[in-house]
Amino acid sequence: MGYLVVPDIKDEWQVCQGDCQHTDCAALRAFWPDAKCAICGEPMKAGQSYFNEGKGVAHAGCVYDRETKRQRAMRGEVTNA
Repeated sequence: MGYLVVPDIKDEWQVCQGDCQHTDCAALRAFWPDAKCAICGEPMKAGQSYFNEGKGVAHAGCVYDRETKRQRAMRGEVTNA
């Protein structure tokens, strides 16, 4: 499973900074400024790696930590977190 990278909506190379009719620019400007991680609730910042979760987007690190804990629990390892 591959991760994606949060776009920098202030970068002209990624999103038009002026008025435009691009639907992808409009979608990025509408979604990313208020996007929060579905696992930890912290804001998603430009350049961070993320995964699409069923209930939104999540930091790749949060997904990794969650899956590592799940795998350890399935093996019967004791976790302290």
